[in-house]
Amino acid sequence: MLNSTDMLLRRRRIATTLTAAFALLALLALLAVAGCGGVASGTQMGTSNPGQERDATPVILQPAQPGAAVVDNEKATLDYSNTADGYISVLSKLGVKVKVLVDVNDSQYQYTINNAGSYIVIPLSCGDGTYTVGVWEHVTGETYASIFSQDLSVSIADEYKPFLYPNQYVNYAAGDASTAISQQYATGATSDVEALNGIYKYVVENITYDYNKAATVQPGYLPNNTNTINAKTGICFDYAVLTASLLREQQIPAKLVIGYSDTAYHAWITVFCKETGEVIGNYRFDGSSWQRMDPTFDAASKGTQDLSGVIGSGTSYQPMFYY
Repeated sequence: MLNSTDMLLRRRRIATTLTAAFALLALLALLAVAGCGGVASGTQMGTSNPGQERDATPVILQPAQPGAAVVDNEKATLDYSNTADGYISVLSKLGVKVKVLVDVNDSQYQYTINNAGSYIVIPLSCGDGTYTVGVWEHVTGETYASIFSQDLSVSIADEYKPFLYPNQYVNYAAGDASTAISQQYATGATSDVEALNGIYKYVVENITYDYNKAATVQPGYLPNNTNTINAKTGICFDYAVLTASLLREQQIPAKLVIGYSDTAYHAWITVFCKETGEVIGNYRFDGSSWQRMDPTFDAASKGTQDLSGVIGSGTSYQPMFYY
């Protein structure tokens, strides 16, 4: 189960001082992202040749900040040179916490920058449209001051690209432990579906649920795949991020989804494969739609754990955010 305390913010602008008070929210009804998770269309992904072993070498798409389109001042930089590839990057130059708020389709995504000097990558996960990106510096308590705001008119060349790059939430890099796992469990597959099957089985059969972590996880927590792989334990956030990372490294588009399963705040993934085929018995890909997969729920079903209290029954999913 995810701690939702730091996930949702409500902004109140005070025009005379350019400051904002952020009140923490956990109300699903206030945010709707129905426009971010529809049926896929356009170019189909995949590198499969029927009957031939696919290349399982991990592919890491490296985000870049070329500076071709930027908003910049002494406090922060927004590089939006790569909107056509489905992502933007933000750099803090301050020694205080910085918030990035992305408003799109009547929803607000929040990102936190705790350290200056390194770009964070933010996916444009709702596809084409207008995104308003606001960057805010921490002042005191729950008060933040505006650094700048920029409207972006986004047209993504390939709708799958936002879910093939690493970003602040689904974070991985060449040489990480996840790349070796991705290659190992995709080797021998003759299709993307078979590769997905091997990777998914690895996650659900090797990672167990960490009840203590679920009870003590702090607001703002972001998973680390190497820690999850080494500990062989995690919460739903860890399961979903690891699975999405392993699949993206095989060039299989995977969305990290955060929302509710029944009444439990939860994380899972949706995956797109171009071939028709069965995966873990219950999942079928028809080459035209995204398929929901819940590695935490399936890991529990393979063991003796009763996780219904923390991940719901697996029958009612209400997505809120896509990364």
